[in-house]
Amino acid sequence: MAGIVETDELGRRIRKCRLESRMTLKMVERVAGLSATHLSEIERGRTSPTIGALVRVARALERDASYFIEPEDLSEVAHQTWDRVSRITPAEGITAEVLTPGIPGGRIYAYRFQFEPGRAAGVKLPARDIPGDAIYYVRRGAIEAEFGDRRLRLDAGDTAQATFNVPHHLKSANGEAVEMIAILTRSFAEPS
Repeated sequence: MAGIVETDELGRRIRKCRLESRMTLKMVERVAGLSATHLSEIERGRTSPTIGALVRVARALERDASYFIEPEDLSEVAHQTWDRVSRITPAEGITAEVLTPGIPGGRIYAYRFQFEPGRAAGVKLPARDIPGDAIYYVRRGAIEAEFGDRRLRLDAGDTAQATFNVPHHLKSANGEAVEMIAILTRSFAEPS
């Protein structure tokens, strides 16, 4: 099948992750609900797991299932030079730079937002019934933030954390230039 790894590579990745997690086959068996014998066969590349079995193994190893099947190199460390930063425009007068390319199966995303002076637009994330949250750190300027019913003013050096269960609305206070770092447990660019 194009686009995913071969059975032996899948097994190698599962075994490597299991050993790094210091788990025995029996430990994974208890958490994933698959027999240690079947897990051993998967690790040796003699059989491939069903999608359901792969998801259960991934959860047992605290990874996203995509970590095991994505064809690109699955580095544990992501590095990005400044000249390769991608930029998005969430609203007119606001730019966001993606600070890390991410790690396959990773669950954290970092952005640097810049609000141009004199703009009234803001960054909005609708409430979603999903696990996760965001941390906002204002480096320069001031932000007026609304997290559900809670209203805050964040000045330079201030931080706020909010779950995705409430809407997030952040805009420049007094229309001044703002630089803000956002760390989210889901991608800002992910569709709502």
